[in-house]
Amino acid sequence: MIYLMIQIGFLLVLAAALGVAVGWWVRGKTPDRERSPFNELPDNPFDARFRLEQCHRDNATLRRELKDMEERAEKLQSRYDSTDHIDDGILERLETAEIRAQALLEDLQVRDDTIQVLERELESLRAKS
Repeated sequence: MIYLMIQIGFLLVLAAALGVAVGWWVRGKTPDRERSPFNELPDNPFDARFRLEQCHRDNATLRRELKDMEERAEKLQSRYDSTDHIDDGILERLETAEIRAQALLEDLQVRDDTIQVLERELESLRAKS
């Protein structure tokens, strides 16, 4: 019985090593390009304009979500301040709302940076034409 377990273990290790080796070899055969939306930019200004408009729509959505989250955080903060005893549920929801608002701010900053890059790209494509 132990001999069978050793055989199975050996075959599993061999199969895993073979899988890693084949994966590494296939990875080496594929083109070495980073996948980034800015590395594969088309020369078509309409595509750039479409991506820019999409970023503006996403940006507006993020701003609305941020505003809603800030309003919820303010309501929870006023509710927390008005209570005499400490309510763990309100405090927990307030902390969650503040964390979500911070995440939305970070997403908004990334989106703003993307918009700036896309606007520069669009200007360069217009200058090229």
